[in-house]
Amino acid sequence: MTNTRLTGSTSELTATGGALDLGRDRTRLMTRTFQLLAEGRPVTRARTDQAIAELGIDPDQARQALDAWTDRNDAGDIVGLGVTLNPTPHRMTIGDTQVYAWCALDTLILAIILDRPIRVASQAPGAEQVVRLTARPDGVRDFEPAGAVVTWPARRADQVDIGSTSGIWATFCHHSFFFPSREQAARWAANREDIEILSLDEGFALAREMAAVWLRYGR
Repeated sequence: MTNTRLTGSTSELTATGGALDLGRDRTRLMTRTFQLLAEGRPVTRARTDQAIAELGIDPDQARQALDAWTDRNDAGDIVGLGVTLNPTPHRMTIGDTQVYAWCALDTLILAIILDRPIRVASQAPGAEQVVRLTARPDGVRDFEPAGAVVTWPARRADQVDIGSTSGIWATFCHHSFFFPSREQAARWAANREDIEILSLDEGFALAREMAAVWLRYGR
């Protein structure tokens, strides 16, 4: 990326020990939860316990982390963590399974982490046109319209809260959308000095850096 402010912010957050480095056990737990939700079904307590045992991590710490990070249904099953079964503006089709993402950039990050192509249809606030693309582990393909962009907030470590779902949404998810054009994104981001408007190639480069935080501990 050539954006100096965003490059600096991202490097600070993704460095070993940075705000987005959750450590080996919590990162592997998060990655496994992505994988389970991508199957398109709620993750039951029994399936969660099985995954925790398979990963060989402390059950109490794992459940505490998941309680903080995930959306649940009335039965207490996990239905959202990056990948969600609850409708959002960012619809994802993975294989034959339709799910959603918490934010636009998540769709690109997840294609890398899951190592699978993801077909995306996403509609930004105030935009009439849906942005469609295929997020692949090696880049963004088949996108329309041709001028589509993605927004992302440049955050310092002291501006990041990933201790809860509400913190994650407030820090990142409420600020990341695919817009049909740079002009529409600029109108939405007017008077927002923290918002960066990125081409899809730039967005994928950012997603690759973010995904590397999880992949340093394996899938």
